[in-house]
Formats: sequence, C-alpha cells, structure tokens
Amino acid sequence: MGRSQLSVNWIIKTISLLGGMAMTIMQLPGTRDSYRTKISGPVTISDRWVELNPGTNLKADKTFQWVVLELKPPFKDDFRGEGKGPNKGKGILLPDGEVINPEIEVIDQFGNKFTLVYAGAEGLNPKYGTRYPDKLPRDREYTMVRIRSPKAIECKVIYWHCDSSKDWH
Repeated sequence: MGRSQLSVNWIIKTISLLGGMAMTIMQLPGTRDSYRTKISGPVTISDRWVELNPGTNLKADKTFQWVVLELKPPFKDDFRGEGKGPNKGKGILLPDGEVINPEIEVIDQFGNKFTLVYAGAEGLNPKYGTRYPDKLPRDREYTMVRIRSPKAIECKVIYWHCDSSKDWH
C-alpha cells in the first residue's frame, strides 16, 4: 500500500470514529429532546379518583405526550398477551391474569378534560395518551392528572413523558 492509500484509510477511519462519537453524544440524556416529569411517587390507584397535581404545570410541547405508569410488581404491562379478557395484550396484567386499564384524564388550566387511552408500553410500564397526538392542545398548560382503576393497582412512580420525534433517528 502506498502512502496516499494509508492517508485515505486513516481519514476514513477517523471520520467514522468521529461520526460514531457524535451519534453517542447525541443520545446522552442531556442531549435528548424528549423528557420526563415526575408527577407522583408511590401511589395505589383504586376506583376513587386520585388527583395528581405536579409541582409545575405540564405542557404538550413534543410530538407525543404520555402518562407512564411505573408499576410495582407483580403488576406489569401485558405486552406478551399473557392475560385474559377484552384488554388482553393491551393493558395492565393483574396477578389473577385479568388485563385492565385505568381511566386517566389530563385537565388544563381552563378546566377542560382530555381522556387518555392505552398507547403501548415502555418496557413493563404502560403508557397512556390521546388517540391522536394533535388532540392535546399546545397553547395551554395542564394542571392536573386524574386517575382511577376498576381494580386496585400499585405504582412506584407516575411520569408525564414528552416524546420528541427528533430522538428517533
């Protein structure tokens, strides 16, 4: 190999290395456009409304907004379809095998209510959002999340997750 070929190989390897480093840096938590806001610590959700008031008002400022339930075992998302009932594969798997979904509402500063529905999972944690991402207005703040469940479920943490499509690359 000649000297010019070695130089070209060195340049290609250097550019590849720098590109890989740039991609890694772009994925560091501080550089992501998506974010989470904790709206509750440990809580048991039952058939009575639990009103969660975050420390700061929530915004719908990314591609998708989700309420994510970090469940306390033995509760988990039924993404494998192990449960039974009409929500099989689409909700929270209870220890008895039934799959349920809580009712979740997000309330804006004017008192308007927006109902959230099951929208998949992040690992073992179910997430809930509007049927269409653009149905949660961006021109206001959200002051409360209300949640209740037909059967009791336990959560370690509940988050408001704003998911940006910029992070999907």
